[in-house]
Amino acid sequence: MSDVLVLKGSFRAIVALYVIAMLLSLFLAWPPPSELPPGGENPGTAGTFLFYVLIATAFFLLIIKIWPWILRYIINALEIFFLLGTTALIAESYGLPMTIPFLSVLARIIWWRSTIVQNVSTIIIISVSTAVVGVSLAPTVATILITLFAIYDYVSVFITKHMVTLAKALGAKADREGRVEGNAKIHMLGAGDIAIPGIFAVSLLRVGIVPAVLAATGATLGLVWTMRLAKRWRRVLPALPSITFVEFIFAAIGLLSSSL
Repeated sequence: MSDVLVLKGSFRAIVALYVIAMLLSLFLAWPPPSELPPGGENPGTAGTFLFYVLIATAFFLLIIKIWPWILRYIINALEIFFLLGTTALIAESYGLPMTIPFLSVLARIIWWRSTIVQNVSTIIIISVSTAVVGVSLAPTVATILITLFAIYDYVSVFITKHMVTLAKALGAKADREGRVEGNAKIHMLGAGDIAIPGIFAVSLLRVGIVPAVLAATGATLGLVWTMRLAKRWRRVLPALPSITFVEFIFAAIGLLSSSL
């Protein structure tokens, strides 16, 4: 497999897939449970979440230094594991046959070169994970979470640049500006640029469907803005800062409208 846990396609395809992932996350999370799990209202949960991501990133960077050839196999194994788990959760939640998870994994392995199958796998994993995490966090905690990750995204791309190193090691040579592949311009978008804004949008379902949908809309527009800037400036840009900025504006409009 290649380019795992990314969305891949033309500019319009990436935006359309982003919208699908956001809507699917909201659908799977609705209605949110009446009570939050332990830690769901604790602001420290956002920091813990980021800490685990930093540990995982450090591990992957260490693997790149020592055994770079094995990294892709680890990521592929993780994708298969998460695809099996997320499709099993969907099957159990909606009373579907439990053969679906195994068929999903089989399809991903057989058609591992297919961009369509890759995108479907990525959307399923991201949407289910986003829904599960989003309904587990209070909106205030989700706000802290997305803010921390926006700062981290900026630092990891512009200052330490380790995220660029990791992306290159995984074979994701296309940036948000895109590259020419055949007769089409191909763009790639990482899972975090979808999941983190999605978690914030899902958390707002506790307030109402309008703020949640408007937040998802703002995230999509923030992505379009980032991709346009990357194309104009011809450089890799961190997506989360601009996505977060626009998403916050739209979420505020939604929260204001809900309070009227």
